[in-house]
Amino acid sequence: MEQTENLDDIPYIYTSVQIDSMFGVLKDYFYKADYDKVIEIAPSIVNNAQDINYKKGERRIMSVLGNAFIQVDDTDGASEYFNKALVRAKKAKDTLSLVSLYINLGNTFIIEDPKQAITYFEKTLEIGNQLKNDVFVFIALNNLSELYVGIKDPKKAQYYVDKALPLALYSDAIDETLRDEYVATVYHVQGGIYLLEKKFDQAITYLLKSMELGKDKYQEETLLGNFKYLLDAYDQTAQYEKLNVIRKRYDSLRDIRYESDKISKQQLARSKFNLDQYEQELKASELEKLLAQQKASESKLLSIFSLTLGGILLLILALLLYVRRKRFILLKDLKAKNSQYLEAKEKSEKLTQAKTQLFSTISHELRTPLYGIIGLSSILLKDPKLKNNIDDLTSLKFSADYLLALVNDVLNINKLDSQAGQHIQNSNFKLESLIHNITQSFEFINQQNNNSVYIDLDPTIPKILVGDQTKVSQVLMNLVSNASKFTQDGRIDIIVKKQHATNKKVSISFSIMDTGIGIPEEQQERIFEEFIQGTTYSEYEGSGLGLPIVNRILTILGSKLMFESTYGKGTTFSCVLSFSIGTLVDNSEKEDVCIKKLQDKKILIVDDNKINQLVTQKVLEQHGMLHGVAKNGLDALEKVKEQSFDAILMDVNMPVMNGLDSSREIRNIGLNTPIIALTAINTINPEKDFGTYGIDDAIVKPYRTEQLLELLVKHIY
Repeated sequence: MEQTENLDDIPYIYTSVQIDSMFGVLKDYFYKADYDKVIEIAPSIVNNAQDINYKKGERRIMSVLGNAFIQVDDTDGASEYFNKALVRAKKAKDTLSLVSLYINLGNTFIIEDPKQAITYFEKTLEIGNQLKNDVFVFIALNNLSELYVGIKDPKKAQYYVDKALPLALYSDAIDETLRDEYVATVYHVQGGIYLLEKKFDQAITYLLKSMELGKDKYQEETLLGNFKYLLDAYDQTAQYEKLNVIRKRYDSLRDIRYESDKISKQQLARSKFNLDQYEQELKASELEKLLAQQKASESKLLSIFSLTLGGILLLILALLLYVRRKRFILLKDLKAKNSQYLEAKEKSEKLTQAKTQLFSTISHELRTPLYGIIGLSSILLKDPKLKNNIDDLTSLKFSADYLLALVNDVLNINKLDSQAGQHIQNSNFKLESLIHNITQSFEFINQQNNNSVYIDLDPTIPKILVGDQTKVSQVLMNLVSNASKFTQDGRIDIIVKKQHATNKKVSISFSIMDTGIGIPEEQQERIFEEFIQGTTYSEYEGSGLGLPIVNRILTILGSKLMFESTYGKGTTFSCVLSFSIGTLVDNSEKEDVCIKKLQDKKILIVDDNKINQLVTQKVLEQHGMLHGVAKNGLDALEKVKEQSFDAILMDVNMPVMNGLDSSREIRNIGLNTPIIALTAINTINPEKDFGTYGIDDAIVKPYRTEQLLELLVKHIY
């Protein structure tokens, strides 16, 4: 549609097409802050729209006019105008106009009367739900959540955020070009909620997400709000270096806004003057008397105006000097705090290095014997001659698995604090198989505790999902482990339901429900603290690390853990996770054929531990492979010179020559035999740290036999 450029050329009686064109012109005036032109022109166009019964045009022009009143701080004028339109909309039963006017009225009172604004947005939400209009519903929910943060009511704010976020993420009604902006706004409010609740780490996480998603998209007010929240959060957590960085960005943006605001204030002053003129024209006779009086005292008023203006300028100058002095003092304090911070940071880094070394040593020293115990017990369980000892062997393997889980929990708490631990690795996986495997892992303890386990998996959930399978497994393993451990002679329900779905994404609700001992009410606030258990019974043993790990992982995945518990009756833990929808590719038959091809392949086992050698030999023999053994890296180097092998399984930590140096020497003599590192340390990045030594891949001990076979197939073929 061609937009009208000069309103003076438009005839007195306008058509609906011309009104639409004028709406574009008025909107341009509004965005340029020419509110005086909007106030001068819009009323006659509104009257014209009413005369020709053009509801849409009347609604749009009225919205621009009312918001112009808001911008010139005339709340009464805006309220009066919108309420008059509200009466007409109710009389005409124009629902779309009603919801639009309630939004405008809410915006009118956001600053001056937040409680009144809440009333109007609640009405917007009610009508939006009736119309099933996700855009109106989201606007109402988001504004309500921000208002409740503003009046420091985090519980009500969280209620509306939990409803707004799924709409921002998945609603088809929301334009894809606006989706990131909507989600960023919700994350901004979530950060404010966590700040009110003094959950500063979670607040920082969501505020940074908001800034990343909303980059160059959302309004400057939201960005300034994020900066203010981050300044508070970093100050509360003593992260002074980051606080200083944010402070610089905040001051820079605020200075730009200050210059912009000076121009806007000049335009506002001009607009208010024109608004006064508009009101004066409605009272022409009274104005004539006032003008006569003004002429008589014009020189006097001019003098007073000059003096007043001079006084205001002096006050502004004094204020600027005061602000500059305060800023100088603040910068001085920040420099002192930064110095303290850098000193503390240096000490912290030394402690972190010592902690990392300790975890690395613990990992190796514990995982190496566990590899032997788990490996031998798994082999013996498959020996038909030992059927009479199956219960004892099962108990042995369960105890070893439990000890390994404890080691992993301690290491995971350390790993999740690192940047690598927070990285999300997406892959295709079958949810049904994942849940089945997790349930099987706890079959022994549930038999011991006489528990019944039921799985309720929604059949409408897509068969193949795309997500971080490892992190999802860690969450469900810990929750099912807790339910199995704290329930006896009871029931455990694993309930998986589809919440919302589009063509590409699906959100799924996971609930783990048990009839166990429950959590005492006085301990429920402490269950997410590390090494704290939600029970006082000493018979229920554990590290107290499961729920803190689950909570950290869910934060990384953009979710959170919720629970309900009644002491003596049971507990339900639940969360909602989002996945992309994958496609089904069945490679099982192909994999079986490849594994059969491993028969008669010769593998060199390089390990200084006799038990580990035995375990690996047994695994290879079960699948028809031949093997050679080297007791250290130097021995391995001699053996590969004497005979050829199809692959090398190389331990990393060995005496005489370690696995890394041995691998490098093997490559130096020109051999391209695949080398797979067997390591008991899970904090290393194999691609970065092993690849430089000529190692093709790595596997962490203890490992599943299927993992080893998959790697051998991958590198031999």
